[in-house]
Amino acid sequence: MTQPESNLAGESPSAARLLKSTLVALVAAFVILLVAVLPAEYGVDPTGVGRVLGLTQMGEIKVSLAREAAAEDVAEAASAAPAGATAGTAATATPMDSAWKHVTIVTLAPGAGKEVKLVMKKGARATFEWVSVGGPVNHDTHGDSTGAPNSYISYRKATGVTSDSGALTAAMDGAHGWFWRNRGATPVSVTLRTRGDYSEIKKMWEQ
Repeated sequence: MTQPESNLAGESPSAARLLKSTLVALVAAFVILLVAVLPAEYGVDPTGVGRVLGLTQMGEIKVSLAREAAAEDVAEAASAAPAGATAGTAATATPMDSAWKHVTIVTLAPGAGKEVKLVMKKGARATFEWVSVGGPVNHDTHGDSTGAPNSYISYRKATGVTSDSGALTAAMDGAHGWFWRNRGATPVSVTLRTRGDYSEIKKMWEQ
């Protein structure tokens, strides 16, 4: 038996209901974009909720890492270019990074500590700068001697800082560098730039 047309029409969603559902979905998507996607992926937090949830810090680290990776790729491409390459090719290197011998990125989980060392001879000099993204860190710039007797020297240290720069002169033959610890509740990225008279740079946690 055929169902009356009036009942069939009553079971179909009206144009008004469809429009309302569409608008609700669009508003929900927009809210998710503002609160979660922009902070977590790009470090952009127009509402401030992303920073409270720790998403903005994640996005800032992602953006920083992407920029550093791009800068390293450009620097490597420039250094690998043949001697006869045009000036325009060399000019594509990022000025800030092209002047440095190494750019090292250290990612610190909450509570974690990591160390980077330069292998240097006594009296050798290295220039450095580092900056943290995502929060402050504790640091100890120090050196360890090679050979006997083994000795240790602390050049400088601080707590709750986001950057440092200067020159490091090796007090003895050995490994000289930086130890950072993240005492915060969110991940932190430290970018270290170095140049000078050292033979090797070591990421101590990779040994």
